[in-house]
Amino acid sequence: MDKERIMNQRTNKREAGNALVAVMVSTIAISGLLYGSLSTTAVDMRSSVRSVDDVRTTSLAQAGVEQTISMLRNASQKLGTIDPMQGIRNLFAGGQYAALTAAPVSIGGRTFGECTTKATAVVNEPDRMVVAIDSTGYFPVAPSNLPPGAEPPRHKSMRVTVEFNLERSRVFESSYFINNWGWFYGTNIFCNGNARSNGAFDCANYGPTVTGQPTYDDLTWDGGDALLTGYRDDNGDGLQNGLDGGMFAGWSIAGSNNVKRAGGGLLPASNKHQFTEQHEMPNLTNLSSYEARAIEKGSTIKVGGTVLVNGVYGDGPGEKQHLYLIGTAANPIEINGPVVVRGSVVLAGVIKGQGAIYSGGNVYVPNNLQYADAPSTSRPANNTQAATEAWLEANRTKDFVAIMARENVVLGDHTNGTWRSYVSSWLAHSMNKSREDAGEDGIPNTRKGRDGILNTADDDVLEDDGQFTVQRYTADDAARGLIPPGFAVNSPIPGTGEDIDGDGAYDNTLTLANLDLPAALNTTNWGGTIGGSVTFSSIASGAMTRLDGAFYTNHAFAWLTTPSSAIHMNGAMVSRNESVIYGGPGLHMNYDARLLGGSNTVIGDLLPKTLGPVVVRDWTVLPSDPHAACLLP
Repeated sequence: MDKERIMNQRTNKREAGNALVAVMVSTIAISGLLYGSLSTTAVDMRSSVRSVDDVRTTSLAQAGVEQTISMLRNASQKLGTIDPMQGIRNLFAGGQYAALTAAPVSIGGRTFGECTTKATAVVNEPDRMVVAIDSTGYFPVAPSNLPPGAEPPRHKSMRVTVEFNLERSRVFESSYFINNWGWFYGTNIFCNGNARSNGAFDCANYGPTVTGQPTYDDLTWDGGDALLTGYRDDNGDGLQNGLDGGMFAGWSIAGSNNVKRAGGGLLPASNKHQFTEQHEMPNLTNLSSYEARAIEKGSTIKVGGTVLVNGVYGDGPGEKQHLYLIGTAANPIEINGPVVVRGSVVLAGVIKGQGAIYSGGNVYVPNNLQYADAPSTSRPANNTQAATEAWLEANRTKDFVAIMARENVVLGDHTNGTWRSYVSSWLAHSMNKSREDAGEDGIPNTRKGRDGILNTADDDVLEDDGQFTVQRYTADDAARGLIPPGFAVNSPIPGTGEDIDGDGAYDNTLTLANLDLPAALNTTNWGGTIGGSVTFSSIASGAMTRLDGAFYTNHAFAWLTTPSSAIHMNGAMVSRNESVIYGGPGLHMNYDARLLGGSNTVIGDLLPKTLGPVVVRDWTVLPSDPHAACLLP
């Protein structure tokens, strides 16, 4: 029987630290050499010295800007379990944030000067902040550090305006996204979209098909007309012809020589991207912000006209924590907007509407899950922009559901012995490590670094050292309001170091115990459509063929299905570890193009968000030092 394998890796979520841009480092170093050379020259070159000082102090001021941006992003991460923007917002309780005061700028142990910065919140919105950073570079030191009688330091001041945005996470731009090692072990895998891992991607010389999917920065609507903008030319050919996308890996791509593209032929090397930027997984440790959004929007789940969920399930008197939902063609599951279930979810059958289910536990899909009113075709006619926009226009209002699990997504009959044997073997596979001892990069099996040789400079020395290495909250974090509920000074900062799933606690290797039901299937433990005691095997199938929806978990996506007909997954699969085993004519992963368009996707308000790249809006040299009054000796 033809079997299959697919897996994952984690996005490196370490603190930005004190690094300065390379150009700035080089500029300071070169200007220091020039200054030393000029000082030994007998010729009066004071104007040249002033020019060198301008370069030096400008670089010092720029260093202050870079460090302040790093500090703001660091603050975002510290409250990332609640709201990535809230950490930045908390620094501006008084409207301004004094980030650096006469801070030395050092490179390789040598100090080149000092800088002082102050940040002002210009725009402060839930998903958007615009910050003006005033930065001054001083040489040799700031005024407050000058000895008595010394001449004033040379200085340069600038104001840089930057924008922070919460954006729909880019992990949803792929049909198959793995936050660990990605695996395509099967010639009859058809990935109709992008295949991406934050770690290595391994095809083992099988011949899967990857069609790729061009991605876009934005989607806007003019009445019923869709307009995609910001085409990403990731193969670098200068064309916007729909031939972008493909395979992406944060580490290497192995055994991909036989990977095919749609229409015949092999996938070109220009569509295989190794050592690319990692995409950060959203943090679902704390679902309070999603609960607030569900209540605000009045989101619901109904079956047969009966409302089963009003915004949040498990928060009201008499409500169970776990939810059981089986829909039929006559009485489908009807979802409207994002809802939160505080416990685990069992979900199968027919579903309609547009919405998202955020589960605080596992999500179990024991049998086929399909839309009542699905898109007319699973994919656009081709990957051109015109065809994609036409498909979006035709299917904008069709059913769509996103399933987000804080823990695992478990499909098929996990009580079956064969299921458990196959899934367990892949969870334990050496290339699919889930233990949070993966080192600085969060990727297992990279201890030797890219050169593959131990005891060289690129080794990941933290991997497999038996220590859970993370950053920890400090008293200064407490003073600035950067410690979320449930944490304290010296608690691990979620998502830092080796905390791959972002919950602030060490996780050992995933086992079948993590996938088992949290409670027996009966009306005592579960609400929803359950009518009495149910055995899981009675509602489950070992031959599932249809899965509609976008699925997310930063743990395991586990599934064994061996039908006699083709399997169709219509949406996206996003996970950390993946243990998918299939048989039959083939596995077709069809990317739902309604996920395209950045934060303005058709269903963008249903999906979790992460802090996007910092955008520089303005850069201005200031005529005077805005910090002079507070730095005089």
